[in-house]
Amino acid sequence: MRPKCTHHCHDLTLATLIACFAIMVLIPFTSKAAEKKFEAPPKLRASDILPEKLLKSPNYQIDEQVINDGFLNHYHVTSPFGDFDVISNAGMHKLAREIDTITEMAKVKTSDVFIKAVGESASKTLSGIKTLFTDPEKSIKGAATGISSLFSRAKESVLKSDPGETEDSKAKQAIGFSKAKREIAFKYGVDVYSTNKVLQEYLDSLAWADYLGGLSLAAVTAPIGGAAGLVVTSSGAVRLLNEVIATTPPAELKLQNRNKLLDMSIDGDLIHLFINNPHFSPRQQTYLVAALEKMTKAKNREFPLQVALQAENHNVATTVTLITAMFAAYSVKITPIERFYPVARFMYGLDENGKTVLQIPADYITWNQRLANGIGSIQKRGKKGSDLWLLGTVSERARIELKQAGWEINTRVATKLGVAEEKLK
Repeated sequence: MRPKCTHHCHDLTLATLIACFAIMVLIPFTSKAAEKKFEAPPKLRASDILPEKLLKSPNYQIDEQVINDGFLNHYHVTSPFGDFDVISNAGMHKLAREIDTITEMAKVKTSDVFIKAVGESASKTLSGIKTLFTDPEKSIKGAATGISSLFSRAKESVLKSDPGETEDSKAKQAIGFSKAKREIAFKYGVDVYSTNKVLQEYLDSLAWADYLGGLSLAAVTAPIGGAAGLVVTSSGAVRLLNEVIATTPPAELKLQNRNKLLDMSIDGDLIHLFINNPHFSPRQQTYLVAALEKMTKAKNREFPLQVALQAENHNVATTVTLITAMFAAYSVKITPIERFYPVARFMYGLDENGKTVLQIPADYITWNQRLANGIGSIQKRGKKGSDLWLLGTVSERARIELKQAGWEINTRVATKLGVAEEKLK
């Protein structure tokens, strides 16, 4: 029997985002709205939230009871590969795709071609290689997560770029193992930098077999479907961006991203701190830089990078990436963002039409103290109203309170903005 695996998907970061956005006790909120009674946590069911194709799978089971914290939905999933806890609807979509992929990978591992690829002698070689890289991998990753990486001023280069939390060690990258792993992940349509440990174990197994020369990528089945996560623009551009990420070594991706940011005339020190933040995976950095490239009319488009510097873990990094992508999509499809403004550790924007714009990747918002505090702290700078954009929706009470506070609400905007390959319902 497999040991229980508790998996916190990268969308756990959204909870951190909401905490930053709401700012809770940092800024007092004294309007009469805050004095009113707030809503109790709602009782939600997975069957009322998620599409049927996601609910019905032979590979996993989603608990019917869904916990909502006032902003995000929390799911518990059981599978033959362990139990998973995941936060947000988007996180549930991503996890479902990963479990389906793990199921397909498990079939490959029991196939004749895999067994032949990893024979008795190859298994010994594989074991020796894994042992060889155990200590270097730990030491390199440990160094990359220290405070020194945030304060370094050394010039970024392919040779000096340390692996981040979700990257393979330099040794693995050098021998070609990581290249095989990226190609396999791309073939399946999953994120090679995912924090799903079970997925990483299966990716490693197939990559080692491929590296040893016996497993052809032809043995890998077709993609499960969908992109590796919420991204910046249309499906065609998503596939192109994912292909670039899959075929480019992480150190080279970092160098490309650095050069793109320099071309935007962003301060070199700010760029270096962002590129060397170990909590951002190369995929996240590439998505975020691509998003900044879209916002050509923003007078301070370096501001999302300043917000990104506060990411103290992979979860917060994912949130900043997603919010920046939402603003970029708004700039392209709705109205260009003219300037960003701070609110606690978060940000909101002003578009060229004079609208105050706030993007929140929440699933279901209830009227609660944190929301009241956060909304009350935002200075509405535009003369054309204030727009709130949500990946999910709001309760009727929250809708009423937000409208009374002057906010126009846009719900289920993932498809409208083009930041998702599929509807999140």
